[in-house]
Amino acid sequence: MDRERMMKNVAEIFSRGAVEKNLPAWVNMRHAWKASDAARDRGLEYPANVVQIKNLDYKKELDEVRFNELIETWDKGVERNIIFFADSGDAADVDSASYTSNSYMDICVPISYMTDENRKYPVIVSVHGGGWFYGDKELYSHYCCLLAEHGYVVVNFNYRLSPQNKYPAAIEDVAYLIRYIHENAQTLGIDIDNFYMVGDSAGAQLTANYCIIASNSDYRAKLDFFTYDLLPKKICLNCGAYKMAERNDNISAWYLRNDVDDDQNSDGKTSSHDKAEKCESKKISQAYAVTEEQYKLFMDQLDYINTDFPEAYLMYSVNDDLASHTKVLDEVLNKVGVAHITKAYGQNNPDSGHVFHMNMYNPEGILCNEDECAFMK
Repeated sequence: MDRERMMKNVAEIFSRGAVEKNLPAWVNMRHAWKASDAARDRGLEYPANVVQIKNLDYKKELDEVRFNELIETWDKGVERNIIFFADSGDAADVDSASYTSNSYMDICVPISYMTDENRKYPVIVSVHGGGWFYGDKELYSHYCCLLAEHGYVVVNFNYRLSPQNKYPAAIEDVAYLIRYIHENAQTLGIDIDNFYMVGDSAGAQLTANYCIIASNSDYRAKLDFFTYDLLPKKICLNCGAYKMAERNDNISAWYLRNDVDDDQNSDGKTSSHDKAEKCESKKISQAYAVTEEQYKLFMDQLDYINTDFPEAYLMYSVNDDLASHTKVLDEVLNKVGVAHITKAYGQNNPDSGHVFHMNMYNPEGILCNEDECAFMK
């Protein structure tokens, strides 16, 4: 697959929902997106001035002795830009029904970090996209290294994916990850007072969702899963999906519904008629992965944004079929009075589609990333 054949829009993912009739739609879509991302990143090399420390488990206690030994024994005279804190862990098939994902994170650090005895670097948490059903930290390694070149420690992590793991698994993992870096900030050499978040597509939704929860104690108290309340200083939300009540497709259904396997159509969408029949035959507590109350809290999350929501950079492409979601979030932030910048890209570049900033070969993507790094300074 050439880079010219990359999928540039969410609608193209839907069209891959029934490529192989013997496979579930979500497996076909994962394979299609992975092939597209591989084409996008072909030929990229990691920068020489960034080191990746890979596979720290954010749900386990940090072995501080081992971490410090890895830093102290690093030899800058040897080409060692990737250090493994642990091996890659369980290699179980991501497409199997039993797959749960591991809770591994990487940190991408400027090379100066490795010899700095008084390490205290600003930190960016990157929340990957993929419709809550696809993606991992490996796909975001080039992007996170690019951010690290600007002087940040960048946290790049896995979270539990749907449909094997339903809401609130992914947003819980975001909270677990942030608790981990907060509790281990000194060992990790990060300045938690200069903590930022970036996310794209579903990762933007998760980033916004986390910040709504962390900034609104009344909303947080109503939720029945693990949350955390450390707020980032600023956030960048890229090509996100925020109007959850308007989503009518299997991507959101895989994240929220227990009965998704029966709802799949050949075009990757969920028939509203099928949904109606399903809900007539099942109670909502059976059809959805959470209670009706929790489901409503999720769907209405934008209503809980308040003035404590962090300053935000909202980015979208005019060529993206999710652009309207960013415009709605912009309206909400304006109404509430949250400081933010909203910027559209792609007006003169049709190749700048959904999450175009992840394409390191796209000049407009590079410009967008530079704009966001300047915003976080």
